Amino acid sequence: MKVVLVTKIKNLGNIGDIVDVKSGFARNFLLPYHKALPATEKYIKDFEEKKEEYLKKAQDELSLAEANALKIEGLKLVISANAQESGALFGSVGIAEILESIHEKGLDFVKRSSIILSTGPIKEVGEFEVNVELHAEIVKSISIEVKAK
Repeated sequence: MKVVLVTKIKNLGNIGDIVDVKSGFARNFLLPYHKALPATEKYIKDFEEKKEEYLKKAQDELSLAEANALKIEGLKLVISANAQESGALFGSVGIAEILESIHEKGLDFVKRSSIILSTGPIKEVGEFEVNVELHAEIVKSISIEVKAK
């Protein structure tokens, strides 16, 4: 299914690109969340008329993400978890615990989907780097120290 992107989508394209995607991806994600329009003549014409509006909206989102990135720059979180004497955790520290700790710092703009644990949940005591994707172009790293209770 061909669609016209109205927002930048990571690994897919930029605003105004006409891309071919699977119909389920378009129907279930791109179209309902207003990230794309069907690539018909009518919608392409409508997009060209509103292109400046879409570009301005994208620039505003990028500016907001840059401002938020400054707020989490150098952020260091300390999370306590039950651990064995060897340093292995009983269970793990995942996205939910990290998000809760971030929200306790008053940074409510960070969403669950923006936290990236590239190696999976943390299963031992120590210091770790976790990426937070605030925008398709802005990814910041935060430091997390997991301590035994």
